[in-house]
Amino acid sequence: MDTVLIGGLAVLGFFGILYIVHINIEKSSLSPKMKRFANYGIILLIIASATWAIDWHAEVWLATR
Repeated sequence: MDTVLIGGLAVLGFFGILYIVHINIEKSSLSPKMKRFANYGIILLIIASATWAIDWHAEVWLATR
């Protein structure tokens, strides 16, 4: 299905953006505690975006059945 390709590419693109954000956070002069909290936020965004893509694909697949 096209939704797998579109959703997969969107998630990969978003992961790439989050990776760049992660690199910039690690290079910043924030305290270690703030860096850790920022990285936890990135992990939550990764989980949320993957969940959203899977849910979107399931909705489209069920609608076309």
